[in-house]
Amino acid sequence: MHILIVNDDGPPSVSSPYFAPFLAALHAAGHTTVVVIPDRPLSWIAKAHPVGKTLTATPYLPMVSAHEERRPADGPYDPTKHWLLVDGPPASCIQLGLFHTGSGSAFDLVISGPNHGRNSGALHTLSSGTVGGALEAALCGRRAIALSFGSKEVQTDRRITDACLRSCALVEELAREWAPGVELYSVNVPMIDSLTTCPARYTKVAANRWSKGSLFAPGETQDDTEGTLRFRWAPDLADVHRSAEVSEAGEDLWCSLNESISVTPLKANFAAAQTQGEAPQGLLVR
Repeated sequence: MHILIVNDDGPPSVSSPYFAPFLAALHAAGHTTVVVIPDRPLSWIAKAHPVGKTLTATPYLPMVSAHEERRPADGPYDPTKHWLLVDGPPASCIQLGLFHTGSGSAFDLVISGPNHGRNSGALHTLSSGTVGGALEAALCGRRAIALSFGSKEVQTDRRITDACLRSCALVEELAREWAPGVELYSVNVPMIDSLTTCPARYTKVAANRWSKGSLFAPGETQDDTEGTLRFRWAPDLADVHRSAEVSEAGEDLWCSLNESISVTPLKANFAAAQTQGEAPQGLLVR
């Protein structure tokens, strides 16, 4: 297959440890790729676009590991030889990849990921730049898979290799047998020793919510005559952990604690809730 690859973790680094080995697995399996990714980690950005901003897309030579230095392209941009690093979010990378690399109509599939950490449950899924990239591709009429490797801890080379090989095989099977009505899949791969043999299960997104947790904490007290308040990014993920513990079989969060790969079929829309009767009219009484 000819595949457009984006992510939300940026080029290979400590924050993006799975990208290069997964790309190598795709190439070893005979697939060709075009890579258009953010130039830095942009997690939690969902499907945002930087309205009004002129994006810069810089060609670089491919990187084979997280420890390699970035090297500028050795000539004019060639999507078969270079990566495009964009100063914008994953959804914008999708737009550039599909419509401005000269390869748009040739893509058989779009893969967003692999993300450094899981994207299961509504709290993560709706905020995920990885899922956001796949949603953007689906809105452009392309089959897309959001792929997430479910751990932020340092992994052994063997486990990373197993995750990449299993994911490559799973992506191939999903592409061959794409289910009717599905516009994108969100796939979460647990980083476990039994990865080569653990089951993959169709799931739905667990409907978890914030109850006690917060994404921000008050910043350090500063003298400010205007009374400005400051809040630093400090996610309290206790709600996510609690919801995983009570998640039911058939939900993606359940798979994350039960040594299973979750495969969640999705549509790129806000699904309609069932209602009855006449809609409120909002008429003004004068």
